[in-house]
Amino acid sequence: MTSTSTRVLWWLLRLIGATTVVSGGVQMLAPQIVLQAVGGDASPAALHFFAIVGMFMVLFGALLWFALEHGQSRYPLVLAGLQKFGASAAVALGISKGFFGAVAALVAGFDFLSAVLIVGFLVVTRRES
Repeated sequence: MTSTSTRVLWWLLRLIGATTVVSGGVQMLAPQIVLQAVGGDASPAALHFFAIVGMFMVLFGALLWFALEHGQSRYPLVLAGLQKFGASAAVALGISKGFFGAVAALVAGFDFLSAVLIVGFLVVTRRES
């Protein structure tokens, strides 16, 4: 039987996976909206690459969702956690270089917290197995 904290983490991570899919889809289909929201430059090249990043957000959000749903392997969760840590670092670096405004720190923080929650889930579920 899983603990209450494990169930709460599971649902939080499902919500994070769904949020990542939706926000990645918006970023993929309308990158100018997201770039404007985070204070980024909306040049044609930036729009193109931001849309590509959105596609990968959709894929990794779906990976997180399905890994939690089917739970046969922990490896997809590890990959999703690494993606979230990497995204957090990339956005923070973009802020430090002046590519994004301060509001992008919310995105970096969300990704970092998501990664920490994934690691926490992996640790808790390992102890329970």
